[in-house]
Amino acid sequence: MIFGIDSTIFILVTGIVIVICITAGLVIKRLRDNASARLRTLIEDPCHIPLRVQKVLVDTTGISADKAICTSPHRPLEINCIEGMGDLSESLAALAKKHFLDEITLATADGLLLASSIKSPSADDIARYCGMYMDNPQIRLPGIMLFGIVYKGSDLIVIAKINDPALQEPEQELICETKDILNSWI
Repeated sequence: MIFGIDSTIFILVTGIVIVICITAGLVIKRLRDNASARLRTLIEDPCHIPLRVQKVLVDTTGISADKAICTSPHRPLEINCIEGMGDLSESLAALAKKHFLDEITLATADGLLLASSIKSPSADDIARYCGMYMDNPQIRLPGIMLFGIVYKGSDLIVIAKINDPALQEPEQELICETKDILNSWI
């Protein structure tokens, strides 16, 4: 007798508990292996939206637009992106025109639209590009320029559609003007 229970019953119950634990452990391992295999499949897909977000953004503190180095073959047009504009979208449209961009969109780090220079940008594209940027801030995509900014403690992603392959890196002036527009409207 163990603890007032017949030893045969105790051994039988202990054996059943051990078998259940081993079975549960094997089932959990199999589920994790399947999840890992699905995750590897998603990672190989360039259109997947990542689940984790890392904070690696362009540091623009202490740099003024006067010190900007123009890497584009085009000099920005002389357009005031704030005065005379009716809203944030109009300011972004002026910014896109000024810097020879087809379109510019601001989104949160998790892929939610904040504002855009066009009326109805694709939510799927925004989420996909934000996910790609958060996975790899150095990513270069044909026809797309991606960069991050921090605005009032929030991480934002700027998605610019470009038609000039030389515009893969944002000019400092573009970054500063984007922040100026946000300061003016938000």
